[in-house]
Amino acid sequence: MSSLELKDFVWVGVIAVGHAFQLGHAATEVAVLRRKYKINPPTMDGPPDFLRAVRAQQNCLEFSVPFEIVLWTSAAFCHQAPTAMLGMVYLYARQRYIKGYIEAAEKRVPPFWLSIRALQGLSVLSITGLINVVLREYAGVNLVAMARERIF
Repeated sequence: MSSLELKDFVWVGVIAVGHAFQLGHAATEVAVLRRKYKINPPTMDGPPDFLRAVRAQQNCLEFSVPFEIVLWTSAAFCHQAPTAMLGMVYLYARQRYIKGYIEAAEKRVPPFWLSIRALQGLSVLSITGLINVVLREYAGVNLVAMARERIF
């Protein structure tokens, strides 16, 4: 097995840091609306735009663990380039989701599904990479080498 180096994770690290900032931005949106409407914690009730902001933030938090798991697993067992591209799609979709949800609940739907597709793509890369490593290390079968032989 080839050894991994830090350069193999640079772009995925950028995506992970961007994700952290995005989660912070969602929390800030809620905090701004708390101040605007004078809603003190732990109260979770208020005007519709506040409730939508809270829900958008919570949904992003709910998806953050699965996203980070498949992001890093895909980078480690597959490749950082497609991983980072799908990570960018996910962050873009989530940003549109947050903004859209705060404006109107129905505006959250298309970006939500785009983020789900990005998660599915990362999951496929993760599983494919893991299967390839297991087959290569424990069965002597290299799927990547076999695919290269057939394509080229």
